[in-house]
Amino acid sequence: MNPALTTVLSDSGGVRSVVARWTIEADLVLESATHLGGESLEPTDMMLLRDPRTGRPLLPGTSLAGALRSHLADVLGGYRTAEDARVARLFGGARGDDVGPQSPVIVFDSLGELPANYPVEIRDGVQIDAARGIAEDRKKFDFEVLPTGTRFPLRFDLLIPSANQEEELLSLLVTALGGLSSGDIVLGARRSRGLGAVRTEGWRSVRYDLSSRDGWMSWILSDAESPTARDGKDHHDAAAACQAARPGLMLQRYDDRRRRIVAELALCLKRPLLVRSAPVTPDAPDAAHMQSAGRSVLPGTSLAGVLRKEALRVARIVRQTQGDAALWVERLFGARMEGTENIVSTQLKASRLRISESAIEHGTRTRPARVRIDRFTQGVVPGALFDEEVEHAGTVRVRMELRNPEPGELGLLVLLLKDLLSGDLPVGGTSAVGRGVMQGTATLRLEDAAEVSLDPEKPVDPRIDRAIEEFWNLPAMGGST
Repeated sequence: MNPALTTVLSDSGGVRSVVARWTIEADLVLESATHLGGESLEPTDMMLLRDPRTGRPLLPGTSLAGALRSHLADVLGGYRTAEDARVARLFGGARGDDVGPQSPVIVFDSLGELPANYPVEIRDGVQIDAARGIAEDRKKFDFEVLPTGTRFPLRFDLLIPSANQEEELLSLLVTALGGLSSGDIVLGARRSRGLGAVRTEGWRSVRYDLSSRDGWMSWILSDAESPTARDGKDHHDAAAACQAARPGLMLQRYDDRRRRIVAELALCLKRPLLVRSAPVTPDAPDAAHMQSAGRSVLPGTSLAGVLRKEALRVARIVRQTQGDAALWVERLFGARMEGTENIVSTQLKASRLRISESAIEHGTRTRPARVRIDRFTQGVVPGALFDEEVEHAGTVRVRMELRNPEPGELGLLVLLLKDLLSGDLPVGGTSAVGRGVMQGTATLRLEDAAEVSLDPEKPVDPRIDRAIEEFWNLPAMGGST
């Protein structure tokens, strides 16, 4: 393209120059149930967002772009820090920035395909009173989720305004897209409790040289729906796809400034597990363990609930003299709003402890019948016969991530994990009759990348002892009661 013409276009009417156009495509697959919320007058409290013409589930490009921007900001600057200036160079000005640059990235909307034979699922949500261990009054709700295995085709176009910016812009975009490949990006609601986990496959890329006539013609004559060729030459991530599209391409690598502790748990069910799900057929049992796309799952919401309750109990024992147990729990799990007089003035923060939703492998389901006994006559209460479908045996792998860990929080997390791994912390419903007991081991990856093992049957690592002592001995937090 004539440089003089480019200058005229750039200075006339704010039209930007484009010397190259990249198109990057992949397939996104849901690894856990996902709620991409919309609005509806239907009975369900929280409906899915759907395409009004086809009725298929919709993943808006705005939501995906926001997740990519957030991940890039976390990598470049760390969790919950001021956004690095390089993020705006790729994604444009932030919300409220009226003079910020226009984003050179185009993120397309995507319509999903549900897995065969598995429809949209409905889940129940309920808030549990930590003191009494029962559901709080009027705190039950239900919401729609997409089942595991739902697929969304993804497409990203990157417009290169000048040759000297191509390497940086493409490197930043590849870094952002890397969060989809690694599983660090989760989508939709209740992300800190395991919903919205994704994986990607089939990365493809093509570059159009728009500084030449042939490049323009290639772009104009390409498939408008999917410019990249599905010729079987797919790649495992966006970086590999881009390097294959332009051999010799040099992509920058950025230091990952995120601070986090990651725990990988290997658990086995020692007692039947029952996390209730809503019945969907007339012949369904009165209570059945939760499934997604036909597979039994351990939801992160249930695990987080029992961990929060246990954290308060442990903190009240360990921090008895300091009197700040509730502050430790709120700092880790986020604040609860019940009993708060002025919610508007309360500073709300998401939980920094993220817990995955995990599939239960090699388990079996049984459907025992139960009856209710009259405590006075010791006879069966009329009409109180019901059946339950519970999960027996099986193994499950759970991932937890503590973001921006503060001094002492590793010690509290370790104490919670020890109770869970040793079988002292049942999960799910009907725990009073012995259900929900799990045992296992865990591997912790600390901030310095060192790995520490937790096994109830083996001696404790000295670093774990020091972490617990730190939690025990730290001075009281400000505002403790």
